[in-house]
Amino acid sequence: MSLASIIRSGIAIADKTVISLQDTITIAPWIGIGIYGEPKYGAPISMKAIIEEKEVLRRLSNGQEIIQKAQVTIPRSIANTTAEGRRNPIDPRDKIVFSSGFTGPILNVEGVIDPSTHNPYMLVVILG
Repeated sequence: MSLASIIRSGIAIADKTVISLQDTITIAPWIGIGIYGEPKYGAPISMKAIIEEKEVLRRLSNGQEIIQKAQVTIPRSIANTTAEGRRNPIDPRDKIVFSSGFTGPILNVEGVIDPSTHNPYMLVVILG
């Protein structure tokens, strides 16, 4: 059994173990720009995720400081969305909405890449 298989299995077990801590989020995947320059979104996708609402001052890669409002942990790999110029599986232009109605800009997306799928084993998304 490879280390990648062990990680996949461990994350699947963790996902099932913490399901009672997870709330529903909806992700509207960015798929392009409309004729008036507005963002276009694909069909929304609902899924469970661990949500931590917390305000933290973050420094972006360009040096700008911004308030982080929430951290979303998706303890599983998610499917890609097909659109030209898009970063998968979560694009910074996607829109994430909590069941409470909260939404904010995506500041950062992190995840260790699974070499067999080329997607993260799990995702951590920071919202402003």
